[in-house]
Amino acid sequence: MRTRRRAGKMAERSKQEKKKDQVSFSELFRPIKIGDCEIKNRIAVAPMNMAYSTQDGYVTNQDIAHLARRAKGGFGLIVTGAVIATKLSAPFVWQRNLLLHSDSFIPGMNTLVDACHNFGAKVFCQLSIGFGRGGHSIDGSQPYAPSAIPEFRTLETTPKTMFDGFKRIMAAHPGAMVETPGVPGELQTGDVPREMTIEEIRSEQIEFATACTRCVICGFDGIEIHAPHGYLEHQFLSPRSNKRTDMYGGSLENRMRFVLEVTERALEAVRGAVPVGIRLSADEHLPGGITLDEVKEVVKKLSILGISFLHLSDGAHENERAFFPESMEWVEKHGLREAKELRTCTKAPVITPSVHDPDRAERAVREKTTDMISLGRQALSDPDWPNKVKDGAVEAIVRCRRDLQCLGRSFGTGLSARCIVNGELGFEQFDPDLFPRKMPGPIMPPGIKKMYGK
Repeated sequence: MRTRRRAGKMAERSKQEKKKDQVSFSELFRPIKIGDCEIKNRIAVAPMNMAYSTQDGYVTNQDIAHLARRAKGGFGLIVTGAVIATKLSAPFVWQRNLLLHSDSFIPGMNTLVDACHNFGAKVFCQLSIGFGRGGHSIDGSQPYAPSAIPEFRTLETTPKTMFDGFKRIMAAHPGAMVETPGVPGELQTGDVPREMTIEEIRSEQIEFATACTRCVICGFDGIEIHAPHGYLEHQFLSPRSNKRTDMYGGSLENRMRFVLEVTERALEAVRGAVPVGIRLSADEHLPGGITLDEVKEVVKKLSILGISFLHLSDGAHENERAFFPESMEWVEKHGLREAKELRTCTKAPVITPSVHDPDRAERAVREKTTDMISLGRQALSDPDWPNKVKDGAVEAIVRCRRDLQCLGRSFGTGLSARCIVNGELGFEQFDPDLFPRKMPGPIMPPGIKKMYGK
């Protein structure tokens, strides 16, 4: 009898300890509103290009299952990988990306959204206007960019696993990448692009806005404008990649014009049906690149336009050590510091990536360094991170090693990502429980009524 009582007391003590753990993460699990969209917690899946789509950009069962698995794991917000919005940019993706430049892509996207909604997550579409000078052509056609400047990488700015991947591409496909003459260890990892015309800039902005209306029809709960990491909009912002002499180049006011115009058109297109935010690199951390002080000015202008949230990142493809931080030290020194400073430039919620440790994530939200955190590689290594934290099972989290084996495999071979500590990654499509059997409630995406009226 005493043994049973003792066991009962121990079980009760265990429950109380577990409850204490839950309370300690109360800020992470407090709901938040982004625009009119209420999200159940402060934990998002960061956008990642997983190369699961078909070659022509349609949603696959693996796309659906991959994101639904993270929704099942308790993430309050799912942000898709970059979805290409225009026909002009579609041929220049790296391997495979989802597309949304025509209505034919809507049904698959709608199913993806419904599968995530089935597990209680909200889903934002990260909509991209293109790769610019980072584009890769499979037919030899020339990519376009703000200026005729190719991308370069060095071992100092590229994690070794990824740099080795580029070396393998060079060995397998001579001419795909070249070493810079007279600069040992520097690789030119893209073609020399042509400069975009004013007419192309205008037409791409219009087509992007049309794709935003498709996002609403698909049922997405929000739109994230894709402008970080050295992609097209970032290239316009950065003096390192933008050498134009017209109204889109030179001063910061001119360099930010493209991003502001794209954002304005997107907001006009959706008419308040869903929140529209943006992802930006806070600092390029490269000589001649865009700086935190300049990004602050950009964020102030975007806030005046009415963005609903700001999702941060860092660096660019030319500085992937900042883009994919290899340690929490980098995140502390740069990511969280930059988030705190940029949070003073906008009233919109700020989302900060790469805070893998639950205690640090909780403190960052509690201290108002950031409003939400987003997990990329950590969401790959353990899709149940939120549920484990909520249940007080922090010690059970499968920790991301930050070794970039996932990206090294992709960059070196063109294969979709895998994870060295999560053998499930890439095989979620074979789990039937991730696909809803029926859809309760209204069958029409609610944003349609808002966008088009009664």
